[in-house]
Amino acid sequence: MSNPSAPKVLTGSRPKNAFASNSRIPLDYCDGPTQRMYAASSFALLQAFKIYYFMQMTQSDYAAGFFGFILWVLLDAIFISTIHYLRIPWLELPALRLIIALVFLTICNFILFTVREVTYATLAQSSVSLLWRIVPSFSRREASYHADQDAHLLGRHTVFITPYSSAVMNPEDQCFCIPMANLPVIEQPEIPIIFNGSHPHAIEYTITSFETGTTSTHKVAGPFRESSSVLKKVRSGQDGVSVYTLQATLPGAYKLQRLLDKEGVDIRFFKGKEVFVVGCPEARIDHHKVDLDRCAGKGDVDVPIVVQGLPPWRVTYKRQSKLGTQDLLIEEEPAGYSSPFLKGWSPPSKQDYSWAKQHEMNLSAHLGLGTPGDYSFQVTKVKDGCGNVIDLQGLVSRGLREPEIRHVKVRSRPSVTMKCDPRKPIKIVTLGDSPKAKIDLDIKNGDGPFHIGYVYQKSDIEQPEPMKDVIIPKGQESASITANRPGLYTLAHIKDDFCEGEVQLPRDCTVAVATLPTVEISTTTIEDQCVGAIGVSIAATFTGEGPWKVCYDVYRNDRLDRADVCQGSDKPRLTLKMTPELSGAFKYKFKSVSDKNYKAIKVNLPPVFQNIHPQPSASFTDKQSGIRACKGSTKRLGVQLVGNGPWDIRYQVIHKGQSRVFTENNIISKTTNITLPAFDNEGTYSVDLESVTDRSNGCTKALSVSDVVIDVSNGPPTVSFQCDSPREFPEGGSVDLPILLTGGAPWYLTYGMEGQDSYSAVKSDARNALVSVNKAGTYELRSVKDSYCEGNVVEQAQKCVVVQSERPTMNLKIDSIRFRGGPRGDFPEDEISPSEKISREGDHFVLPPVCQDADRSLEFRLTGKEPFELRYKTVFKPAKGGRDIVTERKEVAYHSTMRLPVITDQPGTVFYHLETLSDSTYKDVKVLHEKHVVVFRHVIRTPPKALIHESTKKQQFCKNEAAGVTDKIAIKIEDGAGPYTLAIEVRILDVPEKVYVHDVVPNKHGIYEWTLPAKFTDVGVYGVSVLRVSDSNGCSSSNDDKHSSVEFEILDTPTITPLRSIRDACVGERIDFSLQGESPPFKVYYKLDKSNHESTLDSHSNKFSYLATKSGNLTISKVCQTIGRKQCCTQPPEDLSAKIWDLPTAKIAGGSNIITNLRDGDRAEIEVTFQGEAPFSFGYVRREAHFDPKRPDHVGHENKILEKKKLSGIHDKKYSFFAAAEGTFELTFIRDKHCQVGREQ
Repeated sequence: MSNPSAPKVLTGSRPKNAFASNSRIPLDYCDGPTQRMYAASSFALLQAFKIYYFMQMTQSDYAAGFFGFILWVLLDAIFISTIHYLRIPWLELPALRLIIALVFLTICNFILFTVREVTYATLAQSSVSLLWRIVPSFSRREASYHADQDAHLLGRHTVFITPYSSAVMNPEDQCFCIPMANLPVIEQPEIPIIFNGSHPHAIEYTITSFETGTTSTHKVAGPFRESSSVLKKVRSGQDGVSVYTLQATLPGAYKLQRLLDKEGVDIRFFKGKEVFVVGCPEARIDHHKVDLDRCAGKGDVDVPIVVQGLPPWRVTYKRQSKLGTQDLLIEEEPAGYSSPFLKGWSPPSKQDYSWAKQHEMNLSAHLGLGTPGDYSFQVTKVKDGCGNVIDLQGLVSRGLREPEIRHVKVRSRPSVTMKCDPRKPIKIVTLGDSPKAKIDLDIKNGDGPFHIGYVYQKSDIEQPEPMKDVIIPKGQESASITANRPGLYTLAHIKDDFCEGEVQLPRDCTVAVATLPTVEISTTTIEDQCVGAIGVSIAATFTGEGPWKVCYDVYRNDRLDRADVCQGSDKPRLTLKMTPELSGAFKYKFKSVSDKNYKAIKVNLPPVFQNIHPQPSASFTDKQSGIRACKGSTKRLGVQLVGNGPWDIRYQVIHKGQSRVFTENNIISKTTNITLPAFDNEGTYSVDLESVTDRSNGCTKALSVSDVVIDVSNGPPTVSFQCDSPREFPEGGSVDLPILLTGGAPWYLTYGMEGQDSYSAVKSDARNALVSVNKAGTYELRSVKDSYCEGNVVEQAQKCVVVQSERPTMNLKIDSIRFRGGPRGDFPEDEISPSEKISREGDHFVLPPVCQDADRSLEFRLTGKEPFELRYKTVFKPAKGGRDIVTERKEVAYHSTMRLPVITDQPGTVFYHLETLSDSTYKDVKVLHEKHVVVFRHVIRTPPKALIHESTKKQQFCKNEAAGVTDKIAIKIEDGAGPYTLAIEVRILDVPEKVYVHDVVPNKHGIYEWTLPAKFTDVGVYGVSVLRVSDSNGCSSSNDDKHSSVEFEILDTPTITPLRSIRDACVGERIDFSLQGESPPFKVYYKLDKSNHESTLDSHSNKFSYLATKSGNLTISKVCQTIGRKQCCTQPPEDLSAKIWDLPTAKIAGGSNIITNLRDGDRAEIEVTFQGEAPFSFGYVRREAHFDPKRPDHVGHENKILEKKKLSGIHDKKYSFFAAAEGTFELTFIRDKHCQVGREQ
């Protein structure tokens, strides 16, 4: 058994192909046939888009054609360059052939996008014609050389003298693997075999089982193709090298025994070489459907992984968590294992393959429990000892394998602390039925519910007492322990439903009994040097825990004055200053004290007594601002006094910097009024209290109260109407009367109708006021006052006259309505002409009928106040029937005359319904005449029409047709009233002449036939047009469209002559004709035998060139040109015909490419067959033969010529000769009785 070298690492699901390839795209990713199919499909799709682009392009768009030519040349060049770059097997063409292909595509693009008038039938003919013009012209016999030689000189016969062949199995010494039953998606391995100089036809090999050690022999006979199941042909390489693959179906050691080619000759190979095919590696997570649940902390957890295959293994797995994804690696092998792929391998004395058996081992993926979170484990890749790699994650992503993921949840352990300050014990209030205190807890991490244990210790000398666990439900935001005894409370443990937790600092809390609060007071009298005692200062001192609050009652003269007066303090000392404004005997009795822990604890303190003598004081009872007064008036201000009384007060009045002092003495009442002196000037006055004196004790006190500000106006307000003329209002409406006010806002005024006692009161905040009235009469102003004082009414503008407006009217008498715009003749302007006369028919006004598009208007006289607005609707009844058209309209006039436009744009009857009339005073007053709705009826006549009848079409005649045609012009007359008058224009050689035809009466079909007195003699155009028609009503219409004229034209004919006389020709030759005529493009009609053909020449060409594409008799039938829609043709004056002969064909080896492999001393028969008319002559060459694997159909093509030979005078259809020398035999020319293909060398 041979010792294999270390294999290369494979990274796919199957081993890569061992044979070399020049392809840019790896063949194991996309094989050769598939690449060629994609290339062919891309080329077909590109050409299809090109044809679609050509069909969408307008033939007359030369710019688009040039752009399309440049665009598609670039796209074809890019495609051919891409094919050359990709090096697709069998499409690796040499640079010369790629250039030829690009030139051919460029010619096709040129024909498509630059040659105009190309039809699909002549597209191929135009391509050949363009190629022919490029090639220099030769004689008729020489020109046949340029025919398609590949279609007439067919076949090649190559003779090789073959050497001995060889083969190499698994040249890269790879190790292969066969997938296990649970990996059916992996393809079976293929062992490469490279053949040099031959192809296998039979193979014999052995397989030695790794499990039993037995050897089985396998024999397979060919031929072997790409679809073979055991030995498959992959490709033929360079220099006669071909690659085959042997399908491996069982694990074991594979060894070649014999190889034969198709001739039964042995192929040499190294018989001692073995190829190892083992089972593919496999790795899976054991119990992956069961999730693991662990608590965070020290230690770790193991995730079991089972691996199978050939040791040693390299298992890659990924671990995912909130921290991200990690790719981890496990490398392991069984203890004491050894194989040829490991260092230190010692081959056994006898054949032993036990190392290659399928092994299995349990591995573990470790996870530390230090970080809590959700983890998942998944095996992504496994590699065995000989380099086979299975991408398990790739199989899962493609849906070829079920994912195996093991989930591990590492839970956070809960922790708990006490929210307690060791320096501030928690206090228990002893009052109440069940004194207790709450100790708050802080719980972190974990999942509720939580079980919290704690112990109680009354003192340091006593043993701790375990307490009942506190259960905190899941989702509860706050947690606490209830303490009902003083002492030390210590946390013992915490746990949730999954994990034991930790107790962190602070873990204990001291609970003490809160003491009751107390308060002590001391008093100090507050004295005034004039009055004596005016109050008392009480100092309160607290015990307990702040903040504190003390409550007391206040008594005056033994009567309760205020109850439950409370004062708070954050400090343990509080000072209360009691200074009442009233005199009397006051008593302050303290009732309770409160602190942080206790509320309203009763106290037993002696009351505080004090006799109070208050100081005198005074203040204004009126508002201090916004007081107004008139010049010359006075004001009274109220004053409030404080003290025992009686009082004297002193005050001053200040105006513009000057002050006057006044006094009021011996005031007995605590509320009094002071009367200010009269205000002599306008402006602002300030009244200020200076001092007050209490006569009972003689004490005087200076005052600092706010002064009172009084605004004094200049004079009384006035009011007046602003009515220069009587004010009008519509019936049922109202009108606003303008009023002008002076003084200060707001104003209060009264007004009423003259001679009546009733009046109306109005308040106005603006100087320009409006009062609304709805009755006619004379209104007068009665009184006015403003914010300062009473005012006066201006006598000259005391009254305003109000009258009711009249409604707008329209004069609808027939003599007053004017129908403007008609012909007046000799009638004066002030009289009504017949064309303007309006009549009555029942309830309708009837307007004189007019022709369509006549300019008319209705004129009305109006009364009222301009501007006026008339709303009306029109009902149009078409003359030819149909639905009525109703349109709402309006017309505005800014003076007493209104003109209403009359609608005449369409024939028919128009009804004008006048609906409402508005002016500046009244809106929408109904328009009535004698209590009826006003309606005007108007008829618009249809004008006549005269057109050339469609039966008289434009006629064209060719010059060689019969001339002198005299035809009648059919004129169609519609509408109007006969008889009619026609204005006709006749154009002879563009010289117009008008003819008038009167008293025209058409037949019952409305047709009038008019004879054109003209003869057709010369080439040219004759035209007849109907210019105008009028009827008996005076209605007329003009014609300016194409339907009112007709033309006659005489056309010229083309001629055709041959450029040279050719009675016979060969296929591939070109026959040229010259054409003359007036209007290219020309169309040539010809026959080939009995089939008719036609060809349209380019619009810029006068040369017809026929390329003989097949044999037969060619005859020119006629040549035509098209002018307008008329085609004029000419038959040739003599028979233009030629006999076209088919080209001869010669085939070597029946037209095939034959390769004959000879052993030394043998010879091959070369056979040539002919098609054509004898006698035949032909020539051939023998070239140097080299096999090109990229171009197997071009064996020996363009290689060095070794031999030339020419043979003639052959009357048979077949000729053969023998060859014993190596080389490729090719035909150079063939000639029969009439034509020749190829050149003689």
